[in-house]
Amino acid sequence: MITFTIFGIKFVVSVGFMGVLTLMLYIDRAGLMLPTITAITLHEAGHIAALMLLKAKPERVELKVGAVGISGSFVLSRSSEIVMFAAGSVLNIFLFFILYFLYYLSDIEILLTFSIVMLVIGLFNLLPIVGLDGGSILNAVLGAFLKAQTVGRIIFALSIITVTLIIAFGICVLSDTKSNITLILMGLYLFLGILLSKKQKNDCKMPLNIVK
Repeated sequence: MITFTIFGIKFVVSVGFMGVLTLMLYIDRAGLMLPTITAITLHEAGHIAALMLLKAKPERVELKVGAVGISGSFVLSRSSEIVMFAAGSVLNIFLFFILYFLYYLSDIEILLTFSIVMLVIGLFNLLPIVGLDGGSILNAVLGAFLKAQTVGRIIFALSIITVTLIIAFGICVLSDTKSNITLILMGLYLFLGILLSKKQKNDCKMPLNIVK
């Protein structure tokens, strides 16, 4: 486990996360890892910036298999929680438009690559899956109307269905390309994250956050 502190926020990187990252770097043949890592880093920065604007400075950011946990002793309303969860994808999508516009003006290919990856990361994180922002947003919305246990079951079922579809589509892509296993690996990664979240009984929640 790797730990370091930036601006008073403790960052913790799990061994499992490092293992997955290393594997993805090893199998990367299209040169997409740098844009992907950049997009993910900016995505998490969007969450942290939103918390800062909401006067709720995080104390700990943990990168683990299947999820990123942001925790602290702050209190968030449901609406503020939704804003915080959505901020990462909003930043990614905003940067997609900026980068694509710059590509349109300059015709620099790398800008197109970065813009597309920004869009993919932004939309991907809005999927209704445990550990992703979409699952957390859905948890906050449904939590206003349903019991926590019912919400957990709904989101767990949606997570399994969505990940199954991703893996199935990945198999189709592999069958067509004979080499691209990215979607399959991503699906398996998310599935592992779902199982770990279910085991820890922390479905669709950021640890230690207090929501009123």
